[in-house]
Amino acid sequence: MKTFICKKCGKEFESPGNYAYYCVDCRAKRQTERTREYKAKKKNNEAIKGVGQADICKFCGKAYIRTSGNQKVCDNCREEYNKKSNQKPHDNYVSRNYDVVKVYVKKGERAKLKEFAAQCHTSVNEIVNYGISLAVKEFSKSIKEEK
Repeated sequence: MKTFICKKCGKEFESPGNYAYYCVDCRAKRQTERTREYKAKKKNNEAIKGVGQADICKFCGKAYIRTSGNQKVCDNCREEYNKKSNQKPHDNYVSRNYDVVKVYVKKGERAKLKEFAAQCHTSVNEIVNYGISLAVKEFSKSIKEEK
């Protein structure tokens, strides 16, 4: 479980996901708002962007036909847009929330670790962090016992 701060009410909450913006109460309210907005648009015959409909590329400004529900740019701009939009926030998030430790794994063990992580429905990083926390606890116990 990871701790987040709700964008709407500012309360701290826990979620198993990597990204969570709203606490349980605010998430339910937000979904109700989104549904109400969608129904109002539909009732007023406003454009509801869907697959197969025309849209304007947010990157180059040219018209294109949407091929997915979350598409914001044309196919020609997709790779460049993803590079620019995804790289910076991820780097900022990592630098704010993590210290970086380089871990060396014996040849062939990395694949086993990735397979184990997939079976546990988690990431290799989470497994390594868990292992480190266990090792630190055990090491701390042994030092206390020696004193």
